[in-house]
Amino acid sequence: MPLQKDEAIVLTKKAYGESDRIVRLFTLSGGKITAIAKGGSKSQKRFMNTLEPFNHIRIEYFKKQTKTMARIENADIIESNSGIELNLKRICTASFFVEFADKLTKEGERNIELFNGLKGILDDVKNIEFTSSDIVFYLLRILGCLGFMPNFNTCVQCGRDVPDEDKVFFSRERGGILCPVCSQAIPFKSYPRGIIRGLSSFVRGDRCNGDLDFLTYAQDIMEGFISFHLDVEIKSYKLLKNLI
Repeated sequence: MPLQKDEAIVLTKKAYGESDRIVRLFTLSGGKITAIAKGGSKSQKRFMNTLEPFNHIRIEYFKKQTKTMARIENADIIESNSGIELNLKRICTASFFVEFADKLTKEGERNIELFNGLKGILDDVKNIEFTSSDIVFYLLRILGCLGFMPNFNTCVQCGRDVPDEDKVFFSRERGGILCPVCSQAIPFKSYPRGIIRGLSSFVRGDRCNGDLDFLTYAQDIMEGFISFHLDVEIKSYKLLKNLI
């Protein structure tokens, strides 16, 4: 059982007993792990302000193959969560993406792209006020890292490219757009022209604020897709949606 060293983002933390802490971490090399910090609430030398949610840290830990939980030996901060605590909106934004990543990953599955994506999001949350457009943009990025990206380019039934002017039919059940022909046989929901094209631009990495109508429709598409395919309830999303 050699000592392992890694970088990690702190997803959650909770008390265990009188002085221990159980934390869930998303590590650079090992994916998500659950670990215990013995004396985590008392050890000023090893863990002072380190194992707080949203921190980017460096850790040393032991993990037995027969055990489900690792044991943290040391941890120090690479980048603190300072700035996120400034207001409720930032806390809820960070919580939403951390909870989303937590619920859609399994223990021990390495995903460097997701690690870097989550780190980038938390860095931005500290420095800017997220808009609804930012939420949609980064949500699509996280879905891409997880392999759950909706198809906004080709018909999910026949596979043909769909011109921008015909990108109006979205099937949440099939996870993407339909061409006009296939829409006659597959359940769908229609959206005004330009909505799905706008989401396609987000996937390509283009950033735009978008008007209220676009964001309302975009949220509807994403919420329907996530609720149908991923079957997860993100508790922090309801509060975040009200705040934004």
